[in-house]
Amino acid sequence: MNWLRRLAWAGLAFFSFALAVTAAGERGADAVETVEARHPGLASGALAFARLAELPKGVLLRCGKLELTTRDLEKALREAPGLAGEELKRSAFLVLESEAASQLLALAAKAAAGDTGEKTERQVVEDYFDGVTAKVRVADGEIATFYEENAEFLRESTLDALKEPIRQHLLEQKKEQVVREHIRTLGQRLKIEVSSAWADEQAPLALDNPADKARRSGKPSLVVFTGPCG
Repeated sequence: MNWLRRLAWAGLAFFSFALAVTAAGERGADAVETVEARHPGLASGALAFARLAELPKGVLLRCGKLELTTRDLEKALREAPGLAGEELKRSAFLVLESEAASQLLALAAKAAAGDTGEKTERQVVEDYFDGVTAKVRVADGEIATFYEENAEFLRESTLDALKEPIRQHLLEQKKEQVVREHIRTLGQRLKIEVSSAWADEQAPLALDNPADKARRSGKPSLVVFTGPCG
């Protein structure tokens, strides 16, 4: 009976393995790898969920009729303030992402708006974000919590006196968070493609800095940034 039991377990194990391999193969055939999946931390905004793809030579990004090329990137890098030398090389992906974000948002906004009439692109995008943040609210409990947590600085005024200013402050913070997350997930709503070969080249450069190395190490770190602020 033992040999029969072992044979049954062996058959079950092989069957389970075959199912797993088949499922993995099916996922691999259908799955599209994103920038964030292959290079965690490389994209900080609109390109996090962009799909990695084999694009025509010189094309770095494509979304519908929108294309950003090496020439577009070179122009943007020349105009980037305060970047030079090695820092400029490491910033290429970030600059492309920044360059693409406004154009991708305009595409998303126009698609959502339909007929924009005589509105400018800026007005269309502002209306789009008004819609994105329309349901953001601040509860009275959040206001009270904020007041208590900052009582040391606010104690000269009562909660009732500061209720509306605090509400507006928290509302703006919440809206900013919603907008940032909406931009970060643009690739889930638009078919954004980034050159996989170029992203593979940029990842080692972009992530070769103390802040990213410390973050990816998983160890508690204190990173001090120097330079002009404000």
